[in-house]
Amino acid sequence: MIEYYRGAYGANLLTRWHGSSLAKAFIPGGLSVLLYLILFYFDTTPEEEVYLNHPYAVGVLVSSVSFLIIFRANYGYQRYWEACTTVHHLMSKWMDCAIFIGVFHLQSEHYKDMRPPNFF
Repeated sequence: MIEYYRGAYGANLLTRWHGSSLAKAFIPGGLSVLLYLILFYFDTTPEEEVYLNHPYAVGVLVSSVSFLIIFRANYGYQRYWEACTTVHHLMSKWMDCAIFIGVFHLQSEHYKDMRPPNFF
């Protein structure tokens, strides 16, 4: 279990390395930035042949990627709430099981002294 220490508005969690997704994403992200910088500074393609200079082309790419990210986040959110619902249902079934065990347990003649009073 990760132990959390109190800090000013959780600012100490931003620098935490153990248990963070930043530790897993740091090397691939750094390699991607390095590849981008190499391509940016050493690319010899003329400016007229670059396809993404027009804002409409960039707008189409940004809106399609945003659309995909939003749908993926929505599916993750739905899976989370479905899991919460299933856990709640599971806990209610365990509660039913415990109540039934208690009820039938008290019906035994061995526990006649411990039965709660009733009017039947």
